[in-house]
Amino acid sequence: MTKRAAELKKEIDTAAERSADVKRFVALVRRYTEISELTYENVHEFIDRILVYELDKNTNTRKIEIFYSFVGKVDTGEQPTERLSWKPWGGK
Repeated sequence: MTKRAAELKKEIDTAAERSADVKRFVALVRRYTEISELTYENVHEFIDRILVYELDKNTNTRKIEIFYSFVGKVDTGEQPTERLSWKPWGGK
């Protein structure tokens, strides 16, 4: 019982931390709902890190993950953008 109680307390503490992080993220979003200019500072507040994976040569695409401050990666449920074509600098 003591071991199980300790496990449950740890789960409760983790959930409470996660809740506090979500509240901080929501407060940040509210502060920038009417943003008129994208600056380094406000992007830096929202985004913790961006991971860019190697190019998949079969599909000519690469996976990109954005981890937001306080909440991590957010699953939007949307399908990723299929393919964007581009030309290297100076290419035709």
